[in-house]
Amino acid sequence: GMFMKQKKKTPTRRKWLFCLLPAVLAAALYLLLPHFPRFTEYVWVRGVFRVFSVPLTWLMSLFPFSVTELVVVAGIPALSALAVVFIVRLVRRADRRRVAERGARFVVWCLSLFLLLFMVMDGGNFSRLSTASLFGLNEKTYDAAFLQAVTADLAQRTNAARAQVAEDADGCMILSASKGATLRAADDCYKNLQERYPFLISGVWRVKSVALSHQWSYTGYTGVYCPWLSEVSINTDTPVSEWGHTAAHEIAHTMGFAREDACNFVAYLACVTSDNPDFVYSGYLAAFTYCANALYDYDKDAYRTVFLTLSDGVRRDLKQRSSYWKQFSGQVMDSSQSFNDAFIKANGVESGILSYDEAVSLILQYYDTNEILA
Repeated sequence: GMFMKQKKKTPTRRKWLFCLLPAVLAAALYLLLPHFPRFTEYVWVRGVFRVFSVPLTWLMSLFPFSVTELVVVAGIPALSALAVVFIVRLVRRADRRRVAERGARFVVWCLSLFLLLFMVMDGGNFSRLSTASLFGLNEKTYDAAFLQAVTADLAQRTNAARAQVAEDADGCMILSASKGATLRAADDCYKNLQERYPFLISGVWRVKSVALSHQWSYTGYTGVYCPWLSEVSINTDTPVSEWGHTAAHEIAHTMGFAREDACNFVAYLACVTSDNPDFVYSGYLAAFTYCANALYDYDKDAYRTVFLTLSDGVRRDLKQRSSYWKQFSGQVMDSSQSFNDAFIKANGVESGILSYDEAVSLILQYYDTNEILA
């Protein structure tokens, strides 16, 4: 009898090990990849990640709606229904323990796979070579005077870009093409940049609009890259001056940039080097906003001096943007932003939400390396 029991037990243990295998692999990648940035860059990001990401992103672009949104909205009732079905089966069965164990194994296996997929589609990319080294930038820190000079230059470029876009009766920016055409053209904003930096590869050819965008604004988010689906969706309830940079930012995630600051910087470069005036303006406006906010923290007088040089059109767009977001401020936004902060810290970016400001140092390094102010 003892021998029979022993024989029965082993397969169960093996089944549990099989369920946990993806999670163990994910943990190994999480611990090892940060120690090998060159391997992560050339084998992981440009190899493994790309093999999965590019075809999947391309396929996801076939759907005209956000699959991510559908999964989130339909997922909660679907999971609740599954739980009810499972409980009913459990109550009716005689071999409850076996059914419960099988159910538990299924849940563990799903979560385990979920973790591994995350590491493959996003988590591993946190350990790639630094954005500064990829773009060949001088890795230096700069003083407030240089920050002020760059912010002043960005203000002028933002003004010039603003003069090239259309506006509505209230004098705020409107898109030059339809919403659908703009979202389908978003990946084109990378064309010129890709000639200079051929490692910028993505399968996206349609950025999705979130149907519940207005409700989503309560979280404070403007876009999302879903790593499990490799899909890019943006909030289209926001002022259109945000759309170009947001879309380019989310596309940067599909190119293997996991860090928010890196995506903000890459999106700025893609937008301002593109042939689409709507994207050029959105990119400059975003870069100006990051640098102006950083300048404000250093020197409020310098900030005011630069702010006064903005054209009326740019000011109207900024006013539209701040009054749009004001209506959503409150509890939900605070909690979702602090969750995001915790998530970023867990992936080894110590400064948390302040890492968004690291986009500023990349912009300054880009200005310095390319002698833009010279």
